[in-house]
Amino acid sequence: MKRSELILAAIGLVLLAWGTAWIHAGRGPMRHVSLDGGTACPAAPVLILDPAGPVHGSVVVFHGLGASRIVMLTDGQWFAAAGFRVYLVDSPGHGRDTAPFSFSSNESCARGLLAALEHRGEITPRRTVLFGHSMGAALAIRLADDFPAAATIAVSTAPLVPPHRLPANLLLVAPQMDMPPVLRMESQLAAAAGAPRFAPADFLQYRAFRLLPVAWHSHTGALFDPTAIRVMLRWALDAVGASAVPAPDPNLQAFAGGWLGLLGILLLFPASASLLTLPVRIREIRPTPPPARPLFSVFSWTVTLAVAAVISARWNLCAALHLYSADYLACTLLIAGLPLAIWAIGRRSGSFLGASQPSLLAAPLRAGALALLFVVVAGAWLNPQLAEFWLIPARWARFPFLILALLPICSAEECALGDSSPLRPPDRALRFAFFFVLRGLVWLVLLGALFGGVSSALLVVIFGAFLAVLSLLQRLGADALRYRTGSALAAVVFNAILGAWFLAAAFPLT
Repeated sequence: MKRSELILAAIGLVLLAWGTAWIHAGRGPMRHVSLDGGTACPAAPVLILDPAGPVHGSVVVFHGLGASRIVMLTDGQWFAAAGFRVYLVDSPGHGRDTAPFSFSSNESCARGLLAALEHRGEITPRRTVLFGHSMGAALAIRLADDFPAAATIAVSTAPLVPPHRLPANLLLVAPQMDMPPVLRMESQLAAAAGAPRFAPADFLQYRAFRLLPVAWHSHTGALFDPTAIRVMLRWALDAVGASAVPAPDPNLQAFAGGWLGLLGILLLFPASASLLTLPVRIREIRPTPPPARPLFSVFSWTVTLAVAAVISARWNLCAALHLYSADYLACTLLIAGLPLAIWAIGRRSGSFLGASQPSLLAAPLRAGALALLFVVVAGAWLNPQLAEFWLIPARWARFPFLILALLPICSAEECALGDSSPLRPPDRALRFAFFFVLRGLVWLVLLGALFGGVSSALLVVIFGAFLAVLSLLQRLGADALRYRTGSALAAVVFNAILGAWFLAAAFPLT
């Protein structure tokens, strides 16, 4: 183990401790309960945040497609600090809710939960604010026909069929760098609402409205913008008649603590990789053949992926996984990966298998152990504050099948890229760029299939930025393992496990 790896590991441990302290400092009283939202979600998980001081009202929070209540926890903590009792809801198929997801079941569940909370006496409409993001924002607006809330706060509103009447005291938060359909939806709602109006009398008459643009923010980024949060807190307090109560300044400590700890886990990775692969650290003694011609690889990948996307839309071999968009993605990658992998491994079988190693399976088994360790540790860390990535049993059951579906395409990718260790730094940079070209082809083909009417894998496109970050982490980790073991198969196993984890954790159950 190198000295630099030990230093990085020490820094990582410090960041983990620091992040843990910040997360606990920002956490107030909270309760986990299950509520009956009707047939659509008979046991919906709800996280309740209680304010430390007087209660001015309630906020019911709905997350976006592919998210969870934990993604909205930071915003919920800010509303709790302002004196609201906050109800963070897991929609059907999301987070810890195992009820099947559909857009209609999501809306039915939300109506049932509001009715249940009102029946229990926990909320009253005119003292309740509905707050939602993306799909949750569209849901909160559509609930205006059934639940006359004191206010509705919608961030990055997804396209929706408008309700018969606009919600009372409506605040639309519109990130500047959002997706075009979302921006068009917000413009249509703003046109229907008319001119901005947020004087005290407007709140009393339930006619206040404001469109709040948030510069230089993406679809999700506006949720954590301090300026936008101040406006949202003030809006909620004014809507429930607490205009004299000062809105607290947003405290990003717990949110920042979550990211500090995640960075610490990443810094621990090099030392962990060296420790786990030390007994099999034997370099290849046979020269590595040059990787496939880039232009030919791009052409073959594009054609194969396009054909696979069409076939998967008609015969989804992974439909039994029941993961919204992810079953289609897994099927497409499986169908495309099989011919690409067979052709590529046939050309490079010696270097791919790592023929010089005393045990063919030693390196991939240890790479798999490292990947699973990362999944467990990172999932456990993300769950308390950032995202619900600790797999529940229903998601663990799908995990092995997703790994098998991703193994062929990961094998084809590893063969196309070749080993980076004998390359000079400029050539390594070109190899890294080529990797992103191959990953980008997958996303572009799926995007074309979506807008061409071939598929309905909407979430694959929405998750584009997250998939890019995951791709970067996968490549860095796979290269580290391939350098230490000389086994391309080890890199393949690592890539497949990390990819399967993301699909199993982030995509809704159907």
